[in-house]
Amino acid sequence: MNINIHQIVSRISFELLELNSKDILLDVGTGTGDVAISSAHICQKVIGIDISRKSLKIAETKAKQHNFNNLIFAYGSFEKPDAVLNLKTYDITKILAVYSLHHLPDKLKKRSLVNLVGLLNRPGRIVIGDIMFFDDPEKYKEIFDDIGYDGGQTDFPSRVEYLTECLHNLKAKTQVVQIHPLVGIIIADFE
Repeated sequence: MNINIHQIVSRISFELLELNSKDILLDVGTGTGDVAISSAHICQKVIGIDISRKSLKIAETKAKQHNFNNLIFAYGSFEKPDAVLNLKTYDITKILAVYSLHHLPDKLKKRSLVNLVGLLNRPGRIVIGDIMFFDDPEKYKEIFDDIGYDGGQTDFPSRVEYLTECLHNLKAKTQVVQIHPLVGIIIADFE
């Protein structure tokens, strides 16, 4: 994967969260925890969840170097974000998902978004930065590697319209930022 596209999406998604000291952030697909650790400098509390126990161990090791008392890493997925923690008790105000939702087929994405929205306090914001199609992906086959797309073997990106429709059905006001014809960011605000 071209790390530059991933870094750009991560940076802009982070900025669009508009974090403050009262926020409680859920970082879904936290990986090795870099965004969660950066957020811990700002937020009241940060919870990073991931399905990779190896990545979570790396995240915990990194976090110990910073000595944060407002940062938690736990096993969880889009389908079952509260597999280990009762996330409803955390009063989550912001949710971030960067380069992780595209691994789910559309029906599972839709159910997962319902799960995440159910964890979000109002007012709240969800930011999704990921592979999502603004145009026909076949036009861009030669640059699939640049954006981290495997052509549909294990990646199942959605059309941006599908994702925004799912969020609108959950009563979100959305904004879309196109980074590339196959990559973008959706900001979903819930009142």
